[in-house]
Amino acid sequence: MNSNIVEVIKVKIAQITKKGLFKDASWMLIARLINVVVQAAYFVIVARALGAANYGSFVGVTSLASLLFPFIALGSDNVLVKEVSVNRQVFSSHWGNTLLILVINSICLTSILLLISPLIFPDNIPLPTIACLLVADLFCLGLLEASNKAFRAVDSIKKTAQMVVLNTVGKLLAALCLVTLFKNISSTGNASINIWAILYLISSILVSFLSLITVNKIAGKPRLNLSRIKSDIGQGIYFSIGMSASNINNNVDKTMLASMATLEATGIYGSAYRFINIGNVPIAALFNATYPRFFKQGVKGIKNCFGFAKKLLPLLIGYGILSFVAYQVFAPLIPKILGAEYENAISTLRWLAILPAINALHLVAADTLTGSGYQKIRSIIQVTAAILNVSLNIWLIPTRGLYGAIWATLASDGVRLVCLWIVLFYFYIVETKNRGEQDDL
Repeated sequence: MNSNIVEVIKVKIAQITKKGLFKDASWMLIARLINVVVQAAYFVIVARALGAANYGSFVGVTSLASLLFPFIALGSDNVLVKEVSVNRQVFSSHWGNTLLILVINSICLTSILLLISPLIFPDNIPLPTIACLLVADLFCLGLLEASNKAFRAVDSIKKTAQMVVLNTVGKLLAALCLVTLFKNISSTGNASINIWAILYLISSILVSFLSLITVNKIAGKPRLNLSRIKSDIGQGIYFSIGMSASNINNNVDKTMLASMATLEATGIYGSAYRFINIGNVPIAALFNATYPRFFKQGVKGIKNCFGFAKKLLPLLIGYGILSFVAYQVFAPLIPKILGAEYENAISTLRWLAILPAINALHLVAADTLTGSGYQKIRSIIQVTAAILNVSLNIWLIPTRGLYGAIWATLASDGVRLVCLWIVLFYFYIVETKNRGEQDDL
Protein backbone atom coordinates (compact mmCIF):
# COMPACT_ATOMS: atom_id res chain seq x y z
CA MET A 1 0.00 0.00 0.00
CA ASN A 2 2.77 2.40 1.01
CA SER A 3 4.74 1.60 -2.15
CA ASN A 4 1.70 2.49 -4.25
CA ILE A 5 1.40 5.86 -2.50
CA VAL A 6 5.09 6.56 -3.12
CA GLU A 7 4.71 5.71 -6.80
CA VAL A 8 1.70 8.02 -7.12
CA ILE A 9 3.68 10.86 -5.50
CA LYS A 10 6.61 10.25 -7.86
CA VAL A 11 4.31 10.35 -10.88
CA LYS A 12 2.70 13.62 -9.67
CA ILE A 13 6.11 15.21 -9.12
CA ALA A 14 7.26 14.12 -12.56
CA GLN A 15 4.12 15.58 -14.14
CA ILE A 16 4.58 18.90 -12.35
CA THR A 17 8.25 19.25 -13.24
CA LYS A 18 7.51 18.66 -16.92
CA LYS A 19 5.06 21.56 -17.06
CA GLY A 20 6.25 24.74 -18.74
CA LEU A 21 4.98 26.93 -15.92
CA PHE A 22 7.02 25.03 -13.35
CA LYS A 23 10.19 25.34 -15.43
CA ASP A 24 9.61 29.02 -16.15
CA ALA A 25 8.83 29.83 -12.53
CA SER A 26 11.85 27.80 -11.41
CA TRP A 27 14.18 29.75 -13.70
CA MET A 28 12.84 33.04 -12.43
CA LEU A 29 12.89 31.92 -8.80
CA ILE A 30 16.49 30.70 -9.04
CA ALA A 31 17.48 33.97 -10.69
CA ARG A 32 15.65 36.02 -8.08
CA LEU A 33 17.15 34.04 -5.20
CA ILE A 34 20.64 34.58 -6.60
CA ASN A 35 19.60 38.18 -7.03
CA VAL A 36 18.66 38.43 -3.36
CA VAL A 37 22.17 37.48 -2.28
CA VAL A 38 23.92 39.69 -4.82
CA GLN A 39 21.53 42.58 -4.27
CA ALA A 40 21.93 42.36 -0.52
CA ALA A 41 25.71 42.56 -0.86
CA TYR A 42 25.49 45.50 -3.27
CA PHE A 43 22.94 47.29 -1.07
CA VAL A 44 24.99 46.88 2.13
CA ILE A 45 28.19 48.08 0.45
CA VAL A 46 26.56 51.16 -1.06
CA ALA A 47 24.50 52.09 2.02
CA ARG A 48 27.54 51.84 4.30
CA ALA A 49 29.89 53.59 1.86
CA LEU A 50 27.59 56.54 1.13
CA GLY A 51 26.09 57.03 4.58
CA ALA A 52 22.45 57.80 5.32
CA ALA A 53 22.46 61.30 3.77
CA ASN A 54 24.18 60.39 0.49
CA TYR A 55 22.21 57.18 0.25
CA GLY A 56 19.10 59.27 0.75
CA SER A 57 20.14 61.42 -2.22
CA PHE A 58 20.57 58.29 -4.33
CA VAL A 59 17.17 56.92 -3.27
CA GLY A 60 15.47 60.27 -3.86
CA VAL A 61 16.70 60.62 -7.46
CA THR A 62 16.11 57.00 -8.46
CA SER A 63 12.64 57.11 -6.92
CA LEU A 64 11.83 60.17 -9.01
CA ALA A 65 12.95 58.31 -12.14
CA SER A 66 10.76 55.35 -11.23
CA LEU A 67 7.67 57.56 -11.16
CA LEU A 68 7.98 58.30 -14.88
CA PHE A 69 9.71 55.08 -15.90
CA PRO A 70 6.47 53.35 -17.02
CA PHE A 71 6.04 56.00 -19.73
CA ILE A 72 9.43 55.29 -21.30
CA ALA A 73 7.94 52.70 -23.65
CA LEU A 74 4.32 53.89 -23.27
CA GLY A 75 3.27 50.30 -22.57
CA SER A 76 4.39 49.10 -26.00
CA ASP A 77 6.53 46.39 -24.34
CA ASN A 78 3.40 45.00 -22.66
CA VAL A 79 1.54 45.11 -25.96
CA LEU A 80 4.44 43.14 -27.42
CA VAL A 81 3.91 40.40 -24.80
CA LYS A 82 0.16 40.42 -25.37
CA GLU A 83 0.35 40.15 -29.17
CA VAL A 84 3.40 37.91 -29.55
CA SER A 85 2.22 35.38 -26.93
CA VAL A 86 -0.67 34.68 -29.30
CA ASN A 87 1.08 35.25 -32.68
CA ARG A 88 4.87 34.83 -32.83
CA GLN A 89 5.06 36.23 -36.39
CA VAL A 90 4.45 39.85 -35.31
CA PHE A 91 7.51 40.02 -33.04
CA SER A 92 9.87 42.06 -35.23
CA SER A 93 7.44 44.90 -35.92
CA HIS A 94 6.37 45.22 -32.27
CA TRP A 95 10.00 45.03 -31.13
CA GLY A 96 11.05 47.77 -33.56
CA ASN A 97 8.20 50.06 -32.55
CA THR A 98 8.96 49.51 -28.86
CA LEU A 99 12.60 50.54 -29.31
CA LEU A 100 11.67 53.66 -31.28
CA ILE A 101 9.16 54.81 -28.66
CA LEU A 102 11.64 54.04 -25.88
CA VAL A 103 14.46 56.13 -27.36
CA ILE A 104 12.30 59.17 -28.08
CA ASN A 105 10.56 59.16 -24.70
CA SER A 106 13.72 58.59 -22.68
CA ILE A 107 15.31 61.68 -24.23
CA CYS A 108 12.23 63.80 -23.59
CA LEU A 109 11.56 62.63 -20.03
CA THR A 110 15.20 62.84 -18.94
CA SER A 111 15.42 66.41 -20.22
CA ILE A 112 12.21 67.42 -18.44
CA LEU A 113 13.30 65.91 -15.12
CA LEU A 114 16.70 67.58 -15.33
CA LEU A 115 15.01 70.96 -15.84
CA ILE A 116 12.71 70.60 -12.84
CA SER A 117 15.13 68.75 -10.53
CA PRO A 118 16.44 71.98 -8.87
CA LEU A 119 12.88 72.59 -7.70
CA ILE A 120 12.68 69.13 -6.12
CA PHE A 121 16.07 68.30 -4.64
CA PRO A 122 18.42 70.16 -2.30
CA ASP A 123 21.35 72.07 -3.80
CA ASN A 124 23.85 69.56 -2.41
CA ILE A 125 22.85 66.98 -5.04
CA PRO A 126 24.88 67.99 -8.15
CA LEU A 127 23.08 68.19 -11.50
CA PRO A 128 25.60 65.84 -13.26
CA THR A 129 24.90 63.25 -10.57
CA ILE A 130 21.16 63.56 -11.14
CA ALA A 131 21.73 63.27 -14.92
CA CYS A 132 23.75 60.04 -14.59
CA LEU A 133 21.16 58.41 -12.34
CA LEU A 134 18.26 59.47 -14.57
CA VAL A 135 19.87 58.11 -17.75
CA ALA A 136 20.64 54.84 -15.96
CA ASP A 137 17.15 54.40 -14.52
CA LEU A 138 15.18 55.69 -17.49
CA PHE A 139 16.84 54.81 -20.80
CA CYS A 140 19.12 51.93 -19.71
CA LEU A 141 16.61 50.30 -17.38
CA GLY A 142 13.88 50.84 -19.97
CA LEU A 143 15.94 49.02 -22.58
CA LEU A 144 16.62 46.16 -20.17
CA GLU A 145 12.95 45.87 -19.19
CA ALA A 146 11.82 45.90 -22.82
CA SER A 147 14.36 43.18 -23.61
CA ASN A 148 13.10 41.05 -20.74
CA LYS A 149 9.51 41.47 -21.95
CA ALA A 150 10.68 40.39 -25.43
CA PHE A 151 12.24 37.23 -23.97
CA ARG A 152 9.06 36.43 -22.07
CA ALA A 153 6.93 37.01 -25.16
CA VAL A 154 8.82 34.29 -27.07
CA ASP A 155 8.89 31.94 -24.05
CA SER A 156 12.59 32.43 -23.37
CA ILE A 157 12.22 32.83 -19.61
CA LYS A 158 15.71 31.42 -19.12
CA LYS A 159 17.24 34.46 -20.82
CA THR A 160 15.09 36.81 -18.77
CA ALA A 161 16.38 35.11 -15.63
CA GLN A 162 19.97 35.47 -16.77
CA MET A 163 19.58 39.18 -17.49
CA VAL A 164 17.95 39.76 -14.10
CA VAL A 165 21.00 38.27 -12.40
CA LEU A 166 23.47 40.02 -14.70
CA ASN A 167 21.94 43.41 -13.97
CA THR A 168 22.39 43.04 -10.23
CA VAL A 169 25.87 41.54 -10.59
CA GLY A 170 26.79 44.61 -12.61
CA LYS A 171 25.63 46.85 -9.77
CA LEU A 172 27.62 44.78 -7.27
CA LEU A 173 30.78 45.17 -9.37
CA ALA A 174 30.15 48.91 -9.53
CA ALA A 175 29.77 49.00 -5.74
CA LEU A 176 33.02 47.07 -5.28
CA CYS A 177 34.77 49.53 -7.59
CA LEU A 178 33.43 52.38 -5.44
CA VAL A 179 35.01 51.07 -2.24
CA THR A 180 38.23 49.69 -3.72
CA LEU A 181 39.30 51.87 -6.64
CA PHE A 182 37.91 55.20 -5.44
CA LYS A 183 39.05 55.65 -1.87
CA ASN A 184 38.81 59.45 -1.89
CA ILE A 185 36.15 60.40 0.60
CA SER A 186 34.27 63.56 1.33
CA SER A 187 34.61 65.68 4.46
CA THR A 188 31.81 63.64 6.06
CA GLY A 189 33.83 60.45 5.77
CA ASN A 190 31.44 58.94 3.25
CA ALA A 191 32.05 57.92 -0.35
CA SER A 192 31.28 60.40 -3.11
CA ILE A 193 27.75 60.26 -4.52
CA ASN A 194 29.16 61.70 -7.76
CA ILE A 195 31.53 58.77 -8.32
CA TRP A 196 28.81 56.28 -7.45
CA ALA A 197 26.43 57.84 -10.00
CA ILE A 198 29.02 57.43 -12.77
CA LEU A 199 29.76 53.80 -11.85
CA TYR A 200 26.03 53.09 -11.63
CA LEU A 201 25.52 54.50 -15.13
CA ILE A 202 28.41 52.55 -16.68
CA SER A 203 27.06 49.31 -15.24
CA SER A 204 23.57 50.07 -16.55
CA ILE A 205 24.83 50.85 -20.07
CA LEU A 206 26.81 47.62 -20.37
CA VAL A 207 23.99 45.33 -19.21
CA SER A 208 21.22 47.03 -21.19
CA PHE A 209 23.08 46.93 -24.49
CA LEU A 210 24.06 43.30 -23.94
CA SER A 211 20.38 42.48 -23.43
CA LEU A 212 19.48 44.30 -26.66
CA ILE A 213 22.07 42.35 -28.65
CA THR A 214 20.84 39.07 -27.16
CA VAL A 215 17.21 39.75 -28.05
CA ASN A 216 18.13 40.58 -31.63
CA LYS A 217 20.10 37.35 -31.90
CA ILE A 218 17.58 35.00 -30.29
CA ALA A 219 14.13 36.46 -30.99
CA GLY A 220 14.69 38.52 -34.12
CA LYS A 221 15.89 41.92 -35.27
CA PRO A 222 13.65 44.98 -34.92
CA ARG A 223 11.61 46.20 -37.88
CA LEU A 224 9.67 49.45 -37.84
CA ASN A 225 5.99 49.44 -38.69
CA LEU A 226 5.00 53.08 -38.30
CA SER A 227 1.39 52.39 -39.27
CA ARG A 228 1.04 50.29 -36.13
CA ILE A 229 2.60 52.73 -33.67
CA LYS A 230 -0.64 54.60 -33.02
CA SER A 231 -2.41 51.35 -32.21
CA ASP A 232 0.46 50.18 -29.97
CA ILE A 233 0.40 53.44 -28.01
CA GLY A 234 -3.39 53.37 -27.80
CA GLN A 235 -3.30 49.92 -26.21
CA GLY A 236 -0.13 50.49 -24.24
CA ILE A 237 -1.02 53.77 -22.57
CA TYR A 238 -3.27 51.98 -20.06
CA PHE A 239 -0.40 49.67 -19.15
CA SER A 240 1.81 52.73 -18.64
CA ILE A 241 -0.77 54.51 -16.53
CA GLY A 242 -1.32 51.46 -14.36
CA MET A 243 2.39 50.80 -13.89
CA SER A 244 3.08 54.47 -13.19
CA ALA A 245 0.39 54.53 -10.55
CA SER A 246 1.86 51.39 -9.00
CA ASN A 247 5.34 52.96 -9.00
CA ILE A 248 3.93 56.09 -7.37
CA ASN A 249 2.56 53.93 -4.58
CA ASN A 250 5.96 52.29 -4.19
CA ASN A 251 8.29 55.27 -4.64
CA VAL A 252 6.66 58.69 -4.33
CA ASP A 253 7.06 58.55 -0.55
CA LYS A 254 10.86 58.39 -0.93
CA THR A 255 10.99 61.36 -3.31
CA MET A 256 8.64 63.38 -1.09
CA LEU A 257 10.66 62.51 2.01
CA ALA A 258 13.80 63.80 0.29
CA SER A 259 11.97 67.01 -0.62
CA MET A 260 9.76 67.59 2.46
CA ALA A 261 11.69 65.94 5.30
CA THR A 262 15.39 65.05 5.57
CA LEU A 263 17.82 62.99 3.50
CA GLU A 264 18.61 60.95 6.63
CA ALA A 265 14.93 59.98 6.96
CA THR A 266 14.88 59.13 3.26
CA GLY A 267 17.94 56.91 3.66
CA ILE A 268 16.41 55.07 6.63
CA TYR A 269 13.07 54.59 4.90
CA GLY A 270 14.79 53.58 1.66
CA SER A 271 16.94 51.00 3.44
CA ALA A 272 13.92 49.40 5.13
CA TYR A 273 12.04 49.38 1.83
CA ARG A 274 15.02 47.65 0.22
CA PHE A 275 14.51 44.72 2.59
CA ILE A 276 10.82 44.69 1.64
CA ASN A 277 11.82 44.52 -2.02
CA ILE A 278 13.99 41.51 -1.24
CA GLY A 279 10.96 39.85 0.32
CA ASN A 280 8.99 40.55 -2.87
CA VAL A 281 11.51 38.61 -4.97
CA PRO A 282 9.74 35.19 -4.99
CA ILE A 283 6.44 36.92 -5.78
CA ALA A 284 8.01 38.80 -8.68
CA ALA A 285 9.56 35.57 -9.97
CA LEU A 286 6.21 33.79 -10.03
CA PHE A 287 4.31 36.60 -11.73
CA ASN A 288 7.06 37.23 -14.28
CA ALA A 289 6.76 33.60 -15.31
CA THR A 290 2.94 33.57 -15.36
CA TYR A 291 2.36 36.95 -17.03
CA PRO A 292 1.98 35.67 -20.64
CA ARG A 293 -0.27 32.85 -19.40
CA PHE A 294 -2.79 35.31 -18.00
CA PHE A 295 -3.28 36.62 -21.55
CA LYS A 296 -3.62 33.10 -22.96
CA GLN A 297 -6.19 32.15 -20.32
CA GLY A 298 -7.96 35.51 -20.56
CA VAL A 299 -8.86 34.95 -24.20
CA LYS A 300 -11.58 32.59 -22.92
CA GLY A 301 -12.90 35.11 -20.40
CA ILE A 302 -12.33 36.25 -16.84
CA LYS A 303 -13.82 33.07 -15.35
CA ASN A 304 -11.21 30.92 -17.05
CA CYS A 305 -8.44 33.39 -16.20
CA PHE A 306 -9.42 33.49 -12.53
CA GLY A 307 -9.55 29.70 -12.48
CA PHE A 308 -5.86 29.77 -13.37
CA ALA A 309 -5.14 32.52 -10.80
CA LYS A 310 -6.82 30.61 -7.95
CA LYS A 311 -4.18 27.89 -8.21
CA LEU A 312 -1.59 30.44 -7.08
CA LEU A 313 -3.48 31.70 -4.00
CA PRO A 314 -2.52 29.08 -1.37
CA LEU A 315 1.17 29.48 -2.13
CA LEU A 316 0.99 33.28 -2.06
CA ILE A 317 -1.00 33.47 1.20
CA GLY A 318 1.43 31.12 2.91
CA TYR A 319 4.40 33.12 1.73
CA GLY A 320 2.81 36.39 2.85
CA ILE A 321 2.37 35.09 6.40
CA LEU A 322 5.90 33.67 6.50
CA SER A 323 7.51 36.89 5.27
CA PHE A 324 5.59 39.01 7.79
CA VAL A 325 6.79 36.87 10.70
CA ALA A 326 10.36 36.84 9.38
CA TYR A 327 10.52 40.64 9.19
CA GLN A 328 9.28 41.01 12.76
CA VAL A 329 11.91 38.57 14.03
CA PHE A 330 14.94 39.71 12.04
CA ALA A 331 14.37 43.50 11.87
CA PRO A 332 16.78 44.17 14.81
CA LEU A 333 19.66 42.94 12.65
CA ILE A 334 19.51 46.02 10.39
CA PRO A 335 21.88 48.24 12.44
CA LYS A 336 24.34 45.35 12.70
CA ILE A 337 24.31 45.00 8.91
CA LEU A 338 24.20 48.65 7.80
CA GLY A 339 25.58 50.52 10.80
CA ALA A 340 24.28 52.26 13.93
CA GLU A 341 22.85 55.24 12.03
CA TYR A 342 20.15 52.92 10.61
CA GLU A 343 18.69 52.10 14.07
CA ASN A 344 15.32 53.68 13.20
CA ALA A 345 14.99 51.31 10.23
CA ILE A 346 13.99 48.53 12.68
CA SER A 347 10.57 49.96 13.47
CA THR A 348 10.17 51.12 9.86
CA LEU A 349 10.66 47.58 8.54
CA ARG A 350 8.24 46.14 11.08
CA TRP A 351 5.55 48.61 10.01
CA LEU A 352 6.09 47.77 6.33
CA ALA A 353 6.29 43.99 6.86
CA ILE A 354 2.73 43.37 5.59
CA LEU A 355 3.54 44.77 2.13
CA PRO A 356 4.72 41.50 0.46
CA ALA A 357 1.43 39.82 1.40
CA ILE A 358 -0.54 42.80 0.07
CA ASN A 359 1.56 42.84 -3.11
CA ALA A 360 0.98 39.13 -3.76
CA LEU A 361 -2.81 39.35 -3.44
CA HIS A 362 -2.84 42.58 -5.44
CA LEU A 363 -1.00 40.97 -8.37
CA VAL A 364 -3.36 37.99 -8.50
CA ALA A 365 -6.37 40.25 -8.98
CA ALA A 366 -4.56 42.80 -11.16
CA ASP A 367 -3.08 40.30 -13.64
CA THR A 368 -6.42 38.48 -13.86
CA LEU A 369 -8.08 41.74 -14.90
CA THR A 370 -5.29 42.55 -17.36
CA GLY A 371 -5.30 39.10 -18.94
CA SER A 372 -9.09 39.25 -19.34
CA GLY A 373 -9.02 42.59 -21.15
CA TYR A 374 -9.78 44.91 -18.22
CA GLN A 375 -6.45 46.76 -18.08
CA LYS A 376 -8.28 50.11 -18.25
CA ILE A 377 -10.21 49.33 -15.06
CA ARG A 378 -7.03 48.14 -13.37
CA SER A 379 -5.31 51.39 -14.32
CA ILE A 380 -8.16 53.52 -12.97
CA ILE A 381 -7.95 51.78 -9.59
CA GLN A 382 -4.16 52.13 -9.48
CA VAL A 383 -4.33 55.82 -10.37
CA THR A 384 -6.92 56.40 -7.64
CA ALA A 385 -4.69 54.67 -5.08
CA ALA A 386 -1.68 56.72 -6.25
CA ILE A 387 -3.60 59.99 -5.85
CA LEU A 388 -4.58 58.88 -2.35
CA ASN A 389 -0.95 58.07 -1.58
CA VAL A 390 0.32 61.46 -2.74
CA SER A 391 -2.44 63.28 -0.84
CA LEU A 392 -1.70 61.41 2.37
CA ASN A 393 2.04 62.06 1.99
CA ILE A 394 1.44 65.79 1.54
CA TRP A 395 -0.69 65.77 4.67
CA LEU A 396 1.37 63.46 6.89
CA ILE A 397 5.07 63.90 6.02
CA PRO A 398 5.40 67.55 7.17
CA THR A 399 4.07 66.65 10.62
CA ARG A 400 4.90 62.95 11.01
CA GLY A 401 7.98 62.67 8.80
CA LEU A 402 9.12 59.08 8.31
CA TYR A 403 6.00 57.54 9.87
CA GLY A 404 3.75 59.73 7.74
CA ALA A 405 5.25 58.08 4.65
CA ILE A 406 4.74 54.63 6.18
CA TRP A 407 1.07 55.22 7.01
CA ALA A 408 0.38 56.72 3.57
CA THR A 409 1.87 53.67 1.85
CA LEU A 410 -0.05 51.15 3.93
CA ALA A 411 -3.35 52.99 3.48
CA SER A 412 -3.07 53.42 -0.30
CA ASP A 413 -1.88 49.85 -0.89
CA GLY A 414 -4.74 48.52 1.23
CA VAL A 415 -7.36 50.54 -0.65
CA ARG A 416 -5.93 49.40 -4.01
CA LEU A 417 -6.07 45.74 -2.95
CA VAL A 418 -9.68 45.89 -1.79
CA CYS A 419 -10.88 47.76 -4.89
CA LEU A 420 -9.17 45.35 -7.31
CA TRP A 421 -10.81 42.33 -5.70
CA ILE A 422 -14.24 43.99 -5.63
CA VAL A 423 -14.00 44.76 -9.36
CA LEU A 424 -12.69 41.28 -10.13
CA PHE A 425 -15.62 39.60 -8.38
CA TYR A 426 -18.07 41.98 -10.07
CA PHE A 427 -16.91 41.09 -13.60
CA TYR A 428 -16.66 37.42 -12.64
CA ILE A 429 -20.29 37.38 -11.47
CA VAL A 430 -21.48 39.33 -14.52
CA GLU A 431 -19.72 36.97 -16.93
CA THR A 432 -21.00 33.89 -15.10
CA LYS A 433 -24.55 35.26 -15.21
CA ASN A 434 -24.31 36.10 -18.93
CA ARG A 435 -22.98 32.65 -19.76
CA GLY A 436 -25.81 31.09 -17.79
CA GLU A 437 -28.39 33.11 -19.76
CA GLN A 438 -26.76 32.11 -23.06
CA ASP A 439 -26.84 28.44 -22.06
CA ASP A 440 -30.55 28.77 -21.25
CA LEU A 441 -31.17 30.11 -24.74
